[in-house]
Amino acid sequence: MRPPIPIPEERQAELRAFRKRKWAGNELQRFLCVWLRVKQGLNGPVIAKIIGWNVATVRMTQRDFIRRGVSALEEVRRGGRRRELMSEEEERAFLAGFERSGEKGDILVVNELKAALEKRVGRPVHKTTVYRMLHRHGWRKHPRRRHRKPVPEVLEDFKKGASQDG
Repeated sequence: MRPPIPIPEERQAELRAFRKRKWAGNELQRFLCVWLRVKQGLNGPVIAKIIGWNVATVRMTQRDFIRRGVSALEEVRRGGRRRELMSEEEERAFLAGFERSGEKGDILVVNELKAALEKRVGRPVHKTTVYRMLHRHGWRKHPRRRHRKPVPEVLEDFKKGASQDG
């Protein structure tokens, strides 16, 4: 097993001051996660067993404390879009160009949007990523009732061909 990262003295001083507070939620567990290591010299697996956490969570909490100090024990970082390609504001700006073409009557083709998105982020993305982005911004599919520029002769030929097949 690798040796634990040493906790600097200034972080230990912050921890002593933090100990005198009242805790809300999981702050006590996060505090104990670091305090048991500093004062008792316990290792990750033992602390995980005492607190009831996974060893990896204990190590991440200790690492975050070493990097950021007491603020790592106060914050709860759950949920959110951690692997986003763009922020929602950037997505909105990106879709604005396609929205203008839609106002002119053009049909949005998802493959074209996907190609533009891949060019923007600089790597390939899955098609569902594009659909989730459209859904996130309130875009939806409109059923096509008829062609926007119908050609009457072609339509009549199609109707004649369909009636003869049946």
